[in-house]
Amino acid sequence: MRTLVIIVVLCVTTGAAIAAPGDEGAGPSGVVDAIEYRGNHRTKTKVLAREMLLQVGDPYSEEQFQASLQRIRNLGLYYRVTGEVVPVPGTDRLHLTVRVKEKWSILPLPELDISDEGNVKAGINYTDYNFRGEDQLLQVKVKHAFGTDSDTERGDSASVNLDFRELRDSPYDFSVGLGWATDGEAAASTELTTTGEGETTSVDLDLEIHHFTRDGTSRRRMGGGVTINYVTETDGAGTEDTQWVNSVRFTHSLDSVDDFNYTFAGHRWDYTVELFTLALGSNADALKLDLGYQWYWKFGQQNVTARAQTGYTIGPDASEVGFELGGGRSVRGIEKDSISGKGMWLGNLEYRSPRAWNWLGGAAFLDAGTAGQASDLLDPGRVAAGGGLGLRVYIGRLVQGVVRLDTAYGYHPDDGFSTKLYFSLKQPF
Repeated sequence: MRTLVIIVVLCVTTGAAIAAPGDEGAGPSGVVDAIEYRGNHRTKTKVLAREMLLQVGDPYSEEQFQASLQRIRNLGLYYRVTGEVVPVPGTDRLHLTVRVKEKWSILPLPELDISDEGNVKAGINYTDYNFRGEDQLLQVKVKHAFGTDSDTERGDSASVNLDFRELRDSPYDFSVGLGWATDGEAAASTELTTTGEGETTSVDLDLEIHHFTRDGTSRRRMGGGVTINYVTETDGAGTEDTQWVNSVRFTHSLDSVDDFNYTFAGHRWDYTVELFTLALGSNADALKLDLGYQWYWKFGQQNVTARAQTGYTIGPDASEVGFELGGGRSVRGIEKDSISGKGMWLGNLEYRSPRAWNWLGGAAFLDAGTAGQASDLLDPGRVAAGGGLGLRVYIGRLVQGVVRLDTAYGYHPDDGFSTKLYFSLKQPF
């Protein structure tokens, strides 16, 4: 009870409003003579330069300079970004200086998950958010599920994912992921399928490419991808069953969110159309649509964020490749992926308080959603819901440096009420 009281006090009373970074005054007039970058010890200068809306020889614009600094903040690689404009004596020219303080971008983190049934999963997640100093992402995961007996979630998984942003300084992003899993583990890269119990192996390959365009600090992506997923299972009689679950997809998104390290302002939306078809050698045949919209309202250092998401799958094998809800990033308070079906809808609302002592904040949240057949999506009796309170510990020098600890009380239409605790090193959404 004392812990809950502390969290409520943090959510309601801590901190004073702090203005967004950047002075939007008129600024000096003149022509840009030079742009200098300081503090980027690991990041290559070209990463900072491509975020600049001003180039040498351009007429100076204070609005464009501040927008350029915000674009650099939005990379998420720096805990401090400042700019300086100095007139060159005796001329109408200006010298611009951009100073950054780099975050720690390499995170080798242990992972430990203990379910209500006592199943234990342990592993390591190695992430480099600034791979090769080019704002690329490298992630390697390895996990072992011990299980409590031979019929529970035993198995191993491993995956490697690499994102190439602005590939060779072109307006294209490219990503590749390779995953492997055995027995009761999920296919580690896509989590498209879950392997069965017993001697089961799953291997998946993800490839995606997106073309992007920018307007100020907003970024639009449009592109596609392909997933190749191979699963083989051997039953007690030694009979091997093999299947392929392959798909192609089209995605379109707009990200217009300004990152102020702890709080955000703006909105984003995205939709994905995915086709599973026999023509691709897939054993599944279905068409899947997923779309979502998210808002961030910023009031000083306070944040209110809301998310609405829905999707539906049609075709003979729609249920096999549909949706799953439950867990720390969807409906908190119920078992992870415990509601599934052809379609789904999801709503989240979260308030994030200002920070006390510049590092400790709080959150209060409500989640609701369901998944199933078309009739389930309109049935109030099939809705899962959860709500709770959380702590946010801000570590400014760390990429994704928001430690969250959430306590949620949830209702599952089949399993009733339960309480869950969530811990992670990022905001839930």
